[in-house]
Amino acid sequence: MKVSLNWIKKYIDIDDIAPSELADRLTFAGVEVEAVEKLSTATKLVIGKVVECVPHPDSDHLSLTKVNTGEKHGVLQIVCGAPNVKAGQKVIVALDGAMLPGGKISKGLIRGVESQGMICSMLELGVDAKFLTADQIAGIEVLDDDAVVGNENVLEYLGLDDTILDLKLLANRSDLHSVLNVAREISTLYQREVRLPRPNQYQAVKSSFTVLSKTPLCPQFSGRVIHNIKVETSPSWLKKTLQSMGVRSINNIVDIGNYVMLLSGQPLHMYDLDKLPKPELIIKDDYVGSFTALDGKEYDVRKGDIAITSANQVMCLGGIMGSLASAVTEKTKNIVIEVANFAFDAIRRTSSRLALASDSSSRFVKGINPYQYDEVMGLATDLIVSLCKTKQIEQTVTYDARQVDQPPLIRTSVSYINNRLGTRFLQSEIVETLKRDWMNVEVLNRDDIQVGVPAWRIDIGGEADISEEVIRILGLDKIANTLPSLQVTVGGYPKDKKQINLIRRHLTARGLDEILTYSLVKAEELDGFRILTKGESHRLINPLTDEHEYMRLSLIPSMLKVASHNIARGSKNLALYEVSDIDTTAEATTRLGLVLAGSDLYHHQLSEVPYSFFHLKGLIESIASLLGIKEARYSFEKLETSEQELHPGRSALLKINGQVAGYLGEIHPAAISKYELGKNKVFVAEIDLPVLLSLENGQTAFKAFSRFPAVQRDLSLVAAVSVAAQQISKTILSVDRIIKKVDIFDIYSGDGIEQGHKSIALTITYEREDRTLKDEEVNAVEKAVLEALNKKLGINLRT
Repeated sequence: MKVSLNWIKKYIDIDDIAPSELADRLTFAGVEVEAVEKLSTATKLVIGKVVECVPHPDSDHLSLTKVNTGEKHGVLQIVCGAPNVKAGQKVIVALDGAMLPGGKISKGLIRGVESQGMICSMLELGVDAKFLTADQIAGIEVLDDDAVVGNENVLEYLGLDDTILDLKLLANRSDLHSVLNVAREISTLYQREVRLPRPNQYQAVKSSFTVLSKTPLCPQFSGRVIHNIKVETSPSWLKKTLQSMGVRSINNIVDIGNYVMLLSGQPLHMYDLDKLPKPELIIKDDYVGSFTALDGKEYDVRKGDIAITSANQVMCLGGIMGSLASAVTEKTKNIVIEVANFAFDAIRRTSSRLALASDSSSRFVKGINPYQYDEVMGLATDLIVSLCKTKQIEQTVTYDARQVDQPPLIRTSVSYINNRLGTRFLQSEIVETLKRDWMNVEVLNRDDIQVGVPAWRIDIGGEADISEEVIRILGLDKIANTLPSLQVTVGGYPKDKKQINLIRRHLTARGLDEILTYSLVKAEELDGFRILTKGESHRLINPLTDEHEYMRLSLIPSMLKVASHNIARGSKNLALYEVSDIDTTAEATTRLGLVLAGSDLYHHQLSEVPYSFFHLKGLIESIASLLGIKEARYSFEKLETSEQELHPGRSALLKINGQVAGYLGEIHPAAISKYELGKNKVFVAEIDLPVLLSLENGQTAFKAFSRFPAVQRDLSLVAAVSVAAQQISKTILSVDRIIKKVDIFDIYSGDGIEQGHKSIALTITYEREDRTLKDEEVNAVEKAVLEALNKKLGINLRT
């Protein structure tokens, strides 16, 4: 919420309070001020009059002007490039040494002619382009005839001598979406009088207009008809006030609605009376159909939406946006003013469903003063009468189904407040403080009090709220400095976070670089590497850009974009990892992604080994070892896929207890081309970390080394090409407990080997813990190994 201090000063005297001091006081009272900004920081300005304007002798687009700036600065020669500069105009002149948002202005030569200043546009003074017309943006600002030549208070004349407080309001202080309530808040903190606006009262005739609510979602609705208005441009003071609050001027009727909403916090809506099918507004929550809103778009209206209808046609979607069919235009002569209360939850649901938000819906959702409709109607009426040149007013017609028209009374006690706050306030201090806070206080006895809360403070509903008001106004420094007695506990990350951080440190120590990519991606990036994906992607209703519209389903496409970016810039050797969340319609999980490209470098760059599938496999095995997961609890299985993403025969699934926990492999040549990864081989892996981390591991127990020597025997086997090395190792290890290790040291296929087969050379290590093995024992086990390999896998000893 942006608040103009010039507007605040109309209601409370704060000229002696520096904006920074006011910001600090509000912040310490629970109303955080995020920023204190000036509308314009321009200096050394003066109003001048162009007395002569001729073409520049050495330019076809510059003008040479002489500008009278009054007695103090005299007539200045200024070179101006604006296309609209003419003799006789009153203009804004930045003198030599002036500081503008764009820089310092100094005398100088322009195309050989001296220029002693600059004629300014509003844009050059720092005014946002959205508040300016096309002519104002293209040229200098031409002032009205009432501008006084020589006046150096230019910012004051333009309404730019204002300071803006940017309030970061908490959800409970929705009342401060009102300039009047901000003034009341300052009055409470500084104990100063507030001059509340008192609108003029006008004689009104009886109205034949009808308002009615057929839904509890609209407990109160007021309407007033005003005839014979004139829709035109707003006066300067109204434009400047709205501009200071960040609102662009449209016309006097729209601007009055915005002005009253900003002043009171109560949204209003204006209807063109002559465009209503009947002189009625009926509020319903069961209308089903569609309507075209003021933004020109068509929206569906469903049951539960608050529809304001006339002759069963939607004239407004209550609290959100009006219908184009009843819009006020420059031809409008008769209007209906709406001041209503709507259920905040209904507004929020409709606004979210339609992705249609407005200043009005925002205020209704956050909460408004439900008892101020008469005052708000009076303010709007007074402004319309004075600015729209009419006095033909009908009486306000109101539907109000509420039984209570004031907030409830709250009973509390001095002892409760002091016990809750840890303070020793006297009853008189508490009563005085609450009265400062615009509350009616009745003292019941020496301890108990009864508090009447002002209608705009909808956040106060009980004793606890009353105590909080006392301490925020009197100051937290009033709380005694006593240390509470608390049990000391050991903090830290939960187990899964510790394990993920351990994996991060491990991979970094192995030479991999951690990257962080966007979780939001474009639609084209959803199709790749969906091996682990369950469910569909979430789509943002209002994405900032098409590049970040969907929640991603895999880390790998995003990581490959990073790899491509680096490869294109000469970084050919990459080892990257990322840990990030994946959220779909079916699951929320955390994934680890790995990308290897180029070579693994040793001894700086003296030695290098091209990355392979086994680098990835080794990294995954090292992570499992780091977490204490034994090899028997996971396995790698050949990945069978028809997608051109991973290379067939060079990729695998990681399975844990039979469940797919990840995949790894070499990128398919088609994917290399798609992601523009150059000529190097690229390897990727993606692991579902919750599956990996869910394994329960007991404590690691020490096992003594055998004191007796091991026996190693080499075998050369012939197996079908389809037999995996892992199958061979598992079969051998299952034969006898004295077999401790199987190491494959050579694989060959070619001359001398039957087609469709391969030769595998391996070393088997035999060992016992209680004695030295004999050759006869080893020979017997070796024979059993060969028999098992032949029987289970069709493998024979190579001869």
